[in-house]
Order: sequence, then structure tokens, then C-alpha cells
Amino acid sequence: MRQLWMRDKSSYRGLEMFCAPGTHEATMSLLLRHNPPRSSVLDLGAGTGAMLARLQDAGFADLAAVELAAERFQLRNLTSLVVDLNTAFAGQFDRRFALILAIEVIEHLNCPRDFLRQVRSLLLDGGYLLLTTPNVANWVGRLKFLLTGELRWFDQALYRRMRHVSPLTDTQMRLMLDELGFRLLESVTAGNFYGPLRRLVTAPISLAFGAIFGRRVWGDCSIYLATPSAA
Repeated sequence: MRQLWMRDKSSYRGLEMFCAPGTHEATMSLLLRHNPPRSSVLDLGAGTGAMLARLQDAGFADLAAVELAAERFQLRNLTSLVVDLNTAFAGQFDRRFALILAIEVIEHLNCPRDFLRQVRSLLLDGGYLLLTTPNVANWVGRLKFLLTGELRWFDQALYRRMRHVSPLTDTQMRLMLDELGFRLLESVTAGNFYGPLRRLVTAPISLAFGAIFGRRVWGDCSIYLATPSAA
């Protein structure tokens, strides 16, 4: 599979976004609907810093970032911490955070449960976790699985090139969040790597799938907002 996201040069404040176009906008909309605390933010796998730039412009303060590829992070006046999220990364911090982001990160990790367990330990009571992951239930993904038995975004090429190693269905994500001490506040799907013309051409198929299987067949990314559940 070709790296569709590398062909798309969508950006915010000149900072490239490594996700399906529309994902960051939908993520911000979901977050702001729930009126989260606007201080002490940690972005895990921050990329160029594009999402943190959006948060800055929305009034969020006290920002921290983790990005393994240090040269990629470009947000001015902020230095990213170089940490491998497959390790015991929570021990790198001596405080907890009101908001933790993980945008298109969890599918790259060896153990999603361990990641979420560590994130839970870093969240303040009443804090928010916002994460996204490829939507394997997208209508294109359903067709791919029907025809090949392979999950979209998790074929051999992306396993080797992008280390897409941990596909997660919506059911798996919801069960994990509950199991590891989170209460899911809201989940949506958003983003699309198809351009306007391709979306127009495939609209009849997309709409037919939506009518049969519901809205989760639309959008290339699944977005989840959760908070620590009461002890």
C-alpha cells in the first residue's frame, strides 16, 4: 500500500499533520465539546507539534511533548522529550497531566494495554485522554477484508514501513479502556485520505455501507475521549 498520508501535505501553522485530513479538526471539536481543563497537556507521539499548536491557539497552556524522532518536532519555544513509548515511559515524568493526547500512536506500539495503563497513571483525577487510531471498520477496510482477508492499514508493507503492528477494533478499544480504569465519554470517526473527486465517485458505495452498518464505516480514524473512572 502506498503511504497515502505522505502524499497529503495538510498542515497547521506550517506544521505537517501525519494523519488523515480532517482528523485534527474533528479531534479538537470533540475535545472542546467536553470543556476540558486547559492546563498541563502531554502529547505522546507529537510529530511536528501541529496538534499542540492548535491547542495553544485555543488557550491551552503548560504543554509538554514526547516525540521519538526529535528532528521532526518543530513547534517553537517547546522542546520534545525523546522517549520510546514501548518502554516504561511514565517513569520519565514527576507530575501528572490534565490532558494526554495520543494521535495515531497506539497502533505502532507493541502492547496497547501497557501503554494505556501507563497513561492512566499520568492522568490527574478528572483529566482527559484523547487518542486516535486507524478505523479498521471503514467501508474501504470492510471491502479489503472481504476480498483479501487483510486489514486495511495493517498489511505487510505498512507493518514494515510504518510499524503498524496493533490493529484495534472499536469493541477492543472500548473493552480495554473500561478494563484499565477509564470511562469513555465519546467516540467518533473522522478524516479521509481520499481527495474530493474520489470521495464524489465513491459516495454511492459509502452511503450504502453507512445505511446498512451505521456511521462508523465513515472516516479513516477512530477518535476516543475518556476520563479516569472513579476508584
